Amino acid sequence: MDTPEKQNKQPGTNEELELTPWQKEHQLYLAEKGIVEKEEPFLAQEEVKEERASEQKVEEIVASDTETLKEFDEQEKKPAPFFQSFSDYLPNLKAYRDKKLKRRLLFLTLLFLIPLTGAIYTLSPLNRLSKIMVTGNTNVATQEIIETSELETNARLWPQFFKRQAVAKNIETSNPRIQQIHVRLTNWNQFVIEVTEHQEVAFLAKGSQYLPILENGTIINEASANYANDFLILEAFSDEKMIRQTLEAYKELPVEIQDGISQIKLSPSKKNKELLTVFMNDGNQVLINISSLSSKLKYYPQIAKEMTEKGVVDMEVGIYSYPYANEKETTSSESEAIE
Repeated sequence: MDTPEKQNKQPGTNEELELTPWQKEHQLYLAEKGIVEKEEPFLAQEEVKEERASEQKVEEIVASDTETLKEFDEQEKKPAPFFQSFSDYLPNLKAYRDKKLKRRLLFLTLLFLIPLTGAIYTLSPLNRLSKIMVTGNTNVATQEIIETSELETNARLWPQFFKRQAVAKNIETSNPRIQQIHVRLTNWNQFVIEVTEHQEVAFLAKGSQYLPILENGTIINEASANYANDFLILEAFSDEKMIRQTLEAYKELPVEIQDGISQIKLSPSKKNKELLTVFMNDGNQVLINISSLSSKLKYYPQIAKEMTEKGVVDMEVGIYSYPYANEKETTSSESEAIE
């Protein structure tokens, strides 16, 4: 009778067959009873082997595409399932691959299309400056601004666009009337020069001529025999700093007092370089310092009501008034004392 060790071997082979514990016990039982086992169990074991081999092949097929499945799961931002058949992945995997292919196709299309578009644009008229427009200017001629800008039509657009800050600064310094310049692009290849001018706020009287004075105190050397009636008239000023100080103080006065002033004259003395003579529309004159123009002149209406004759209101140190007749007597007395 064969021993269990012999029965654990397949007929015709020297290879040990791996048995389960139950099979080993079964073999011992058969040996004790003297029963010879038919070859059917060996056939069953062969079938187990084949099943194990087929399972191993399936596992190898699933593992072969593991990297693609992982990449797909990362793109979908979904955790990988504990167990899922490979066949369940096929529809989504195909859609993912199509999506990836479309992205690559789009990238290649743009890679060739962008340089082509750039070449066409460079050769087209859109790459040339076609027109220059000027807006916001009142006292400065449009042609003068364009010539000062040194911008050229039919020249390359973008080199001129990138130097627009230098163009604006050049125009601002070329004319004292111009406060600010802004150059912008419009209609693909046209420039608009937006101009902000300093406003005229007064006129400087020089003999029979009048020179415009801007809000920043700049005197424009454009003499004219006429002036606008609603503008303030300054006289005997030459320092732009004193003009600015006078205009700033004038702006702080109440509107009714501004309307009552016809002219302001700089009349300095040896002791006071900023003394002003303010000529009022009602015929009176006011002596006042530039520094106290806005603080003291607001009391003028009250003082003028108390005056019985036209005369002078002296606000240089204190505040008092006297008629013009007294001023003439004072002037004649001073002249006799000098003689």
